[in-house]
Amino acid sequence: MKVFVLIERRADYSRYKPILEKMKADPFFEIYLVVTGICLLDLHGKDVNYIENDGFTIDAKIPMFDSNAPDSGAEMVRSMARVLRDVTFELEKSKPDLVLSGFDIGGNFAVTVAAAHMNIPVAHIQGGEVTGSIDESIRHAMSKFSHIHFPATEDARNRLVRLGENPKDIYVVGCPSIDVLVNTPSINPKELEEEFGLDFAKPFVLVIQHPVTTEAMSSIDQIRETMKALQTIEAQVVFLLPNNDAGHSKIIEEIKSSGFTWIPSLPTLKFVNLYRNAWALVGNSSSGIHETPTLKIPAVNIGNRQMGRERAANVIDVPNDASQIQLAIKKALFDQDFRKMVSQIKNPYGEGQSADQIVQILKNLDLATVSIQKIFYEGK
Repeated sequence: MKVFVLIERRADYSRYKPILEKMKADPFFEIYLVVTGICLLDLHGKDVNYIENDGFTIDAKIPMFDSNAPDSGAEMVRSMARVLRDVTFELEKSKPDLVLSGFDIGGNFAVTVAAAHMNIPVAHIQGGEVTGSIDESIRHAMSKFSHIHFPATEDARNRLVRLGENPKDIYVVGCPSIDVLVNTPSINPKELEEEFGLDFAKPFVLVIQHPVTTEAMSSIDQIRETMKALQTIEAQVVFLLPNNDAGHSKIIEEIKSSGFTWIPSLPTLKFVNLYRNAWALVGNSSSGIHETPTLKIPAVNIGNRQMGRERAANVIDVPNDASQIQLAIKKALFDQDFRKMVSQIKNPYGEGQSADQIVQILKNLDLATVSIQKIFYEGK
């Protein structure tokens, strides 16, 4: 089976990586890998280098973003349009049996729409989840262009059925990024402490705060509220730079001028090990919802970006208000009863076997029986 995968940013690479590793090791599969988006940008850490260092062969690169372009919703659309146009040539060239797409990311949306128009079956990872921002619309639209579904939870599965997807095409597999957390080798904490100037015995907060596209004009006010709160907490703080959705430039400017330690991106090995030693995650990344329960650490989830998403009891939801963010961080770091509860929770997004399940399902799938013509399922 020849499988086409497109990677745009660290958020989708972290989920694709364990699947790609298993496919690479199995002669049943041939991978055609395309990299685009912020993975090609120096400002965001140029993750294409990490992908190559992880041993994957990149078959094509599609420039998605204009470095001189405005930070706007209109430019997000233009960037998707570039991928939508150019990915058709890669699909024609590679002639894949299947496109593996996922999540709610613009580049993946583009390849999903293109493949559906070109009569190529699409398998979509993590459809059916509820989120805030424009991601909500993109994710559900991708489900309607896809033919096979790999949602993370039963709740997401049921939502896909309500969207008109046939239950026989839906397989609940969990979230693949948890596979990475579980299986990434350990680094000696002392090495990380020395490299990043940290002391893991003392409170350490990892911060990932992205723009909310539907609230792009408020991005600078939102990050300032978070920083006001962090400045009042006796804790070590490390920021990872946000993605480049509309509103990102002001967030990056504020982070770089804040005096806090910041990192554009990291290879998976270092990121996961740094994450494992964090006392809490703060911000609005989906990582706070999907992954922190596995690490048994609290997540302070700020604002509307993850609104409505299924979550474990370790997540503390707060608005973009410095005083409430401050109280939530203090609870996450210093409330011993809360931290004890968090140490015992179960992750609703799985235990780290998602990649195995996806690969086995695809190996046993008869693509000849997959109907390219979508029909709204109404339970008949």
